Amino acid sequence: MKGVPLPSLDEARQHLQRHLVSEPASRLEAHALSTYNICLELQGSATQEADVIHARVLGYLLLNAPSFTALDGIMNAIHSCGGSPSALSDLGKAFLLYFIRHFLKSKGRTPNSSSHTSRSSFDEDKEELASLINKASTDHRTAKSQALIRDRYRCMITGIYDRGAPESILSQTMRETQPTAHLACAHIVPHYVDQTKKKAYSASVLAVLKRFGYDVELINGNKVHSLFNIMTLSHDVHDAFDRLELWLEATNQVNRYRVATASKFIVAGGLPEFIEFTSSHPKLPLPSPDLLALHAVCAKVAHLSGAGEYVEQLDRDVEELCVLAADGQSFQTLEYALMRATPGIIDVGG
Repeated sequence: MKGVPLPSLDEARQHLQRHLVSEPASRLEAHALSTYNICLELQGSATQEADVIHARVLGYLLLNAPSFTALDGIMNAIHSCGGSPSALSDLGKAFLLYFIRHFLKSKGRTPNSSSHTSRSSFDEDKEELASLINKASTDHRTAKSQALIRDRYRCMITGIYDRGAPESILSQTMRETQPTAHLACAHIVPHYVDQTKKKAYSASVLAVLKRFGYDVELINGNKVHSLFNIMTLSHDVHDAFDRLELWLEATNQVNRYRVATASKFIVAGGLPEFIEFTSSHPKLPLPSPDLLALHAVCAKVAHLSGAGEYVEQLDRDVEELCVLAADGQSFQTLEYALMRATPGIIDVGG
């Protein structure tokens, strides 16, 4: 069985006590524990791997909710199922399909080579540079150009310089003595949410994000290319971030994060334990802490519940499925393939 079984009720209580420390939070603790117990019971009664995964998704979402609003939203969604095991499993499936799978890039794919803006295009005069800074970021190319300027042509996590950085940033001596890489424009919330041909799927994703208390209008449509949702990353770091193998956990200091990974061997050369974001220009905003928290929750839940491995296996099975098994063992794969091909707007409770 993929993933880690949900912690016991006592372990969950200790976890919540560490994370819910204010007075309003303490009043939520009893309600959260009773809701979590529903997930425990669903996990214990499940006979199919899919149902176990769905129960763990709900349970780990409760334990790792990024805010009181998100915790309340998840609890309301669970209670809206009325205790029905099938309804609860469907709810877990909805979070798996339209939250975890949306953030998760299949391991079978590699990052697309982004069109790299030539170095000369950044060696502009001050008026042209100011125009780029003041321009609203509504497409991938503009977002990447602005992010490179904001991040001083360096990967936000490893600090490695962009291979196409201008001479004013990276001297010829530095180019010859320091490693460089082609940097990518990474979306925290994946940019395909704004594809109009997938309106039903996008609506389902936005419904889940709204359940987490996020103002979805901030990333709807072309706003998904806002710098609030953009990070400059080297391709290997970008790949790990998209695969939910790497995430950033907020600290008590604004714009300072702990780098967390599902494995020690994610990026060649290693990763720093902590990073701090700064912007080169006040008009170029840094990545949203709220969106980074959503990504971190998604990564942790995918890793702990086994949902990440489960989805990747289903994706591989869909690609390899030619003939349905006579004993019905292909049912989960077929159902997943149909939902992937014709996604609809979902109800995530209350």
